[in-house]
Amino acid sequence: MDNKDFLYRIGLSVRKYRTVAGMSQEEFSGRIECDKNTIGKIERGETDSRISTFAKIAGGLGIPVSRLARDSESQSSDAYAATIEYDYLRLFHYCHQLSPEQFNNLCNTAHLYAKGNELLNQKN
Repeated sequence: MDNKDFLYRIGLSVRKYRTVAGMSQEEFSGRIECDKNTIGKIERGETDSRISTFAKIAGGLGIPVSRLARDSESQSSDAYAATIEYDYLRLFHYCHQLSPEQFNNLCNTAHLYAKGNELLNQKN
């Protein structure tokens, strides 16, 4: 993987975790005291930032810097697994906003859906 590709993939990881955290670029830049335009350039892979900047970004996202690097590698070697992880993070963020009653209803619906699929598979 060349440098340009690496920066692009790191940027995708930053955007993924920022989005899952429910923050706009502006909110995030204020949180970590970094210019909004810099965050945009990083997320698009247009700038080669210092490791201290990535440490600040990771801290603002509540993840270790190594996770950003690991995610950038998994995107190239196993895009499917990275997509599943992103979907789980989005689901977690969504469920975190639900009331206990809404969460219970969601779980019951998912259980019924899974049982329905199980019955269909048994018939085939």
